[in-house]
Amino acid sequence: MRSYGQWCALARALDVVGERWSLLIVRELLDGPKRYTDLLDGVCGISTDVLAARLRDLEDDGIVSRRELPRPAASKVSEITEKGAGLGPVVASLARWGMQLLGERGPDDEFRPHWLASGLRALLRTDETAGVSLVVDYVLDHDEHVRIRVDDGQLRVDPEPHGEPDLVVHASLGTLADLGDGSLRASDAVADGRLRFDGSRDAVRTYARLFSPHR
Repeated sequence: MRSYGQWCALARALDVVGERWSLLIVRELLDGPKRYTDLLDGVCGISTDVLAARLRDLEDDGIVSRRELPRPAASKVSEITEKGAGLGPVVASLARWGMQLLGERGPDDEFRPHWLASGLRALLRTDETAGVSLVVDYVLDHDEHVRIRVDDGQLRVDPEPHGEPDLVVHASLGTLADLGDGSLRASDAVADGRLRFDGSRDAVRTYARLFSPHR
């Protein structure tokens, strides 16, 4: 077992989640239980052997658990534990810091629409979310869609959306990244058409309140 061998809280944390791919697996599971094949797709680039090894390590450390879904699904899923869920703010903070490093999306850069949730959790003003419920559809590059639900402080991707959202946000990934790292103001993006909202004024105001800069 690899360890830094240091009596330091940061070193101990990195002993558990510092291996390559580990936090990306956590990123996937923060959105809910996933089958092995879902994780292979979401953590694109990881090999089956490495994924299996990382899951074993995370299970041994109490970050992830496995269970079998009831019939008719009857398939095994991995899910985040209560201990693992404590990494949520850590992942959000890293995502927020990493926004300044994104730059333009390159032709070989993989992207999964549900990854948007990591960036949004980094921007969410949790002090404004008590009792708030908001359903937002994002229309991204190449007509990619993702639905996000904010319910009383919890932000999740809705993989099988039904019904109409409260708000539709039209923006490219580059625009959202610029908004996230503070290099672009929302008012300027709206003025030049890079950011567009479809929804009621109340929904737009709620969205602006939830995701306003709070550095």
